[in-house]
Amino acid sequence: MTLEDLTRVLKRWGWLALIPTAMGVLAAAFARPAPPAYQASIRFAVGVRPGQPADYDYDGYYRWLSSEYLAAAASAWMRSRDFAERVAAVLSGQGPALPAPAVQGAIATDYQRSLVILYVTAPDPQTAEAIAQAAARVAQEEVGRVWPQAAGIGILTPLDVPAASPTAPSLRARLEGLFRIALGLLLGLTLAFLADFTDPRIWDRRDVERLGLRVLGEIPKGRERGVE
Repeated sequence: MTLEDLTRVLKRWGWLALIPTAMGVLAAAFARPAPPAYQASIRFAVGVRPGQPADYDYDGYYRWLSSEYLAAAASAWMRSRDFAERVAAVLSGQGPALPAPAVQGAIATDYQRSLVILYVTAPDPQTAEAIAQAAARVAQEEVGRVWPQAAGIGILTPLDVPAASPTAPSLRARLEGLFRIALGLLLGLTLAFLADFTDPRIWDRRDVERLGLRVLGEIPKGRERGVE
């Protein structure tokens, strides 16, 4: 497929390619914008209380190591259904009441060494802050119930007060309009080439040569000036 062939196809069937492309442009222009979202975050410092004086600790090394293990475990627990159900139970008493699946879908976590970061995304700032506060309460009070070995010694200390702020639109939401236009253009080009491939009519000498026939001469479309 040369550039000349592409130009020939578009010249004949460009109108057909424009229909899906125009539909893609209209779909992008009239698409509903993504609903606003707000995010609140809390950082937790994870620590382990010192043991008895007789415990071997190697200058605090094992306490730091244990806090890192606890941070990784706590980060995974905060994304679980069990944690969401505990947070939903707290919210049912103080509001707003949310089901556990909604709470679980709003929470994301990350951790670095002995630091856990909790992210809460919700459609309004009040809900995001309420979930974050309830999650902080559950994380502090019930970490020892989930891991008995951490009871009495594992500490999660919040370093932030949750304050919700608007989040930027996702990359998918920002590029969705371009994807629709590109999809319409691709579909239009496909239809144009399909129409050209299945067209039984003869338009020019290329169509004749493509059939394996020899062209002896051509009749011009119009009379040229100066030729008798």
